[in-house]
Amino acid sequence: MTSNHKIYWITVIADRGKGEKAASVFKEYHQELLLNVRGHGTASSAIKDCLGLDEPEKDLIIGVADQSASHTLLSALHKKLELDKPGYGIVFTISLTGISAAAFNLLKPGITGNQEHLSTDYHKEERSMSDTNAYELIASVIHTDLSTPVMEAARIAGCKGGTLIKAREMGGDSSKKLLGMTVSNEKEILLMLVPKTDKPAILKSICETVLKETGEHAITFSIPVDDVAGLNTPIK
Repeated sequence: MTSNHKIYWITVIADRGKGEKAASVFKEYHQELLLNVRGHGTASSAIKDCLGLDEPEKDLIIGVADQSASHTLLSALHKKLELDKPGYGIVFTISLTGISAAAFNLLKPGITGNQEHLSTDYHKEERSMSDTNAYELIASVIHTDLSTPVMEAARIAGCKGGTLIKAREMGGDSSKKLLGMTVSNEKEILLMLVPKTDKPAILKSICETVLKETGEHAITFSIPVDDVAGLNTPIK
């Protein structure tokens, strides 16, 4: 099923504890399809050594909103989290090309989730690809012991910072046996919001660093984002 009604994936990255404040904004505007993901920042080794600090813990609040609510939410989050101040957090949106009908109906005003008949269909947005996005989200799936060299390589290529999310590998033959138990390899997902013009150099630097360290290529991809707040940039 196709629709011209745009749906946006909204992500807030802020210091641990501020996630509830961000979630309250979503709830205030009746946009409550939320996930709270734990992550941590990527302070440079020099800063950590100087201050005696580990990477700051982060809250990632991930929500979905329709087009009419998206820009209002960005403005409200910008004000509530004081994103005009450096280091207070970032918010960005990504337009979705498909969403389940059940989720779509929850976003529509006046529609509740207690429907007698639940649809298993999905809504697909028909839209032309645009080349006007100023920022892109780079995601790199790496081994936990590579987070420091990979982040340093990204910084050299122009990246200002990133957020790490803990993960673990599933399937394949990479699991190890320890005392008769299967232990899955731990992974980290490094998320970096970067200017589109810096993306090629950062992707190349990451892949070259992983190749040098492990002899393998990194699983790295980028996604264009629509609106950004908190990077010393005004809301579009």
